[in-house]
Amino acid sequence: MITIKSILDEISKHKKVLIWANLVAIFSTLLTIPIPLLIPMLIDEIILGKGGEITQTIDQYLTINSPEYYILVVLLLTLFFKAISLILNLIHIRLFTKVSKEVTYVIRKRLLNHLQTVSMSEYDMLGSGSVSAKVITDVDTVDKFIASSVGEIVVEFLTVISIATVILYLNWQIALVILLLNPLVMSFYLHVFRKVAKIKKKENRAIEIFQNSLTESLELYNQIRVQNREEYFLNDIDKKAKEIRDRGYQFGFRSEMALEFSRMLIMYSHDIFRAMGILMVLLGLLTIGKMLAIFAYAWIIMRPVDKLMNFTHLYFNAKTSIDRLNEILELHPEPKYRAKVDPFKDNKTASIKLENLSFSYDGKVDVLKDINLEINRGEKVAIIGQTGSGKTTLAQILIGLYPISSGNIYYNNHEIREIGYEKIRENVGFVLQSPLMFNNTIRFNLTLGKDYRDEEIYEILKLVQLYDFVNGLESRLDTIIGKNGTKLSGGQRQRLSIARVLLDNPKVIIFDESTSSLDNDTEDRLLEALDSYIKDKTTITIAHRRTSIDKADRIINLDIINNIV
Repeated sequence: MITIKSILDEISKHKKVLIWANLVAIFSTLLTIPIPLLIPMLIDEIILGKGGEITQTIDQYLTINSPEYYILVVLLLTLFFKAISLILNLIHIRLFTKVSKEVTYVIRKRLLNHLQTVSMSEYDMLGSGSVSAKVITDVDTVDKFIASSVGEIVVEFLTVISIATVILYLNWQIALVILLLNPLVMSFYLHVFRKVAKIKKKENRAIEIFQNSLTESLELYNQIRVQNREEYFLNDIDKKAKEIRDRGYQFGFRSEMALEFSRMLIMYSHDIFRAMGILMVLLGLLTIGKMLAIFAYAWIIMRPVDKLMNFTHLYFNAKTSIDRLNEILELHPEPKYRAKVDPFKDNKTASIKLENLSFSYDGKVDVLKDINLEINRGEKVAIIGQTGSGKTTLAQILIGLYPISSGNIYYNNHEIREIGYEKIRENVGFVLQSPLMFNNTIRFNLTLGKDYRDEEIYEILKLVQLYDFVNGLESRLDTIIGKNGTKLSGGQRQRLSIARVLLDNPKVIIFDESTSSLDNDTEDRLLEALDSYIKDKTTITIAHRRTSIDKADRIINLDIINNIV
């Protein structure tokens, strides 16, 4: 699980960079702290003629004949120190940003690595929109906290302590007003924001629901448009957007109200000590120069105090986001079986055996129950059954997308726990009924990043009756097909999906209604071409079409072997 402590532990791994960054920050702070003291002190030393350390120090190195030159020298020193401080600040920001972005990357990588192994049944329940909202929005919130904690908190605390020390040196009575009231304001802000943070959690939840709904609606927008249901779905999304607006308004208003009220209390403390400063000058207990210096420091101390309050704001936001990120890490991973045997090696195909197999999505209601089934090597099997009988679910179980609740699955008489899901997916191809396509080239959609020679690809395209179509395109394999293959017909998408699986040369192939979008003539030519390719392979066809069923050696009715009453 991700926690504030685990984030800080990750930050601490960059000790060398942190040490250098903090040294630079400390030096920059120590360099800038005396600057506000220089010009105000000249008032006492030059205008009031009291003399002092600044003019005496300058006299040791320069011969100055008039007060104007003292002012010029101090001004040049002030500008020089500020320029050096700016350079040091840029270095320190660069170093701290590098650490914060590296830590954020580690968090995202951890989430993505977990998603790589998560059970598809759990992933499907959470939804892609919810996952993307967490990985993008919530990680970004945590990133802001990390940048604040790593890059600012140490510097701001150091600045507050340094300024407090200087003000105490100048006048302890006024210093107490500042140093007592500011922590009280911080305590008030912390108390209020604990309650406000709960609203932020509701806002994030509203964003997640909105993004999930938006993603799903956009993915299915063609279907929505065909059914003339745009108004309904867009109104539904609009309601969720209004929920974000309302939650965001509550959080934004209350958090800003707490922040502004706290700032007002700080300004009150400043008004009090300004009045005290003028009074003490009037009574002769404080010089005008020191008073102006204290005023300058009191103004400067507002920045780190404001930063510390903002840090509190980011801390509670980050805690809320961390809770949501942990929802991803709490998704159960699919069983990880270490490959002990490879039943596919040196075999053209494989037999399949299901023994008392059961499966449930929620752990309560069985979709498949006590299924016993044997498929011989090279056998062509058609699986039929009523809609909702679990045909596609069974196919997904066979390639390990859904872990079984109980029972056993054997390939060539070796149980899947001995084989491992990775080895099964390398050798068992699954052609989806509704193939999903990337908004990329035909080549990418066929290879999914693997390396294949063009000759291999075109050979498979001939097999699935797509060669003439692709070869006739201006960019051929490098043609962009649009989001989810919108530039292709349904039949072309299905054949492209078949070609994608055949390129991997699997030893067992599962077809899930894979020719449902083809006309009879194209389907006949495709099935005839496939006959020679799959003649020695075990194939399972989930189909309703008679043409697909007739080519099977055996027909299995899932309604009969599924023992659900």
